[in-house]
Amino acid sequence: MQQNAQILRANAGVRVLCVAIYLTGAALLMNHLPFGIPDRHKVWMVPCFAVFGAFWLADVFLTRIILGSDSLRIVSVSSFQSRTFTRAEIASVTWASGCGASLTLRNGEGVRLPSAGRNAQGLTNTIRAWLRRTEV
Repeated sequence: MQQNAQILRANAGVRVLCVAIYLTGAALLMNHLPFGIPDRHKVWMVPCFAVFGAFWLADVFLTRIILGSDSLRIVSVSSFQSRTFTRAEIASVTWASGCGASLTLRNGEGVRLPSAGRNAQGLTNTIRAWLRRTEV
C-alpha cells in the first residue's frame, strides 16, 4: 500500500456498534424467537443468523476505498469486488439520492461505489477533492 494513501471505511464506533448488534441478536435468538415462531425452528434460524450476520460483519470491516497518489482501489465484500483504477481512467464522480455514488470512467463505463461508512454526497465530495489534487 502507498505511504500517503487515504483509506475510506466505516469508523471504529460504527464497527463496534455492528458487533454489539450481531452479538445481541444472536443472544436474543438463542433465548427466544420473535413473532410467536415455535422454538423448534431455532435449529436452523440461529445458524442462519450467525452465518449471514458474520458475512455482514465481514462486509462492514473489510469494505473500503483507498485513495492513493495515482490510483483508486475499491474493496467490497458484498459486491465481490476488488478493483483498481488509475487516476487517468477516471473521468468524474457523481451521486444521486437513493442511488449512491459512482465513478464514470473515460471509456464510458459506470462503476458503483460502496458507501465505505459515508453518505453518497460526502463520498463524492471526498473523491472529487482527491481527483482535483491528483489531476494529470
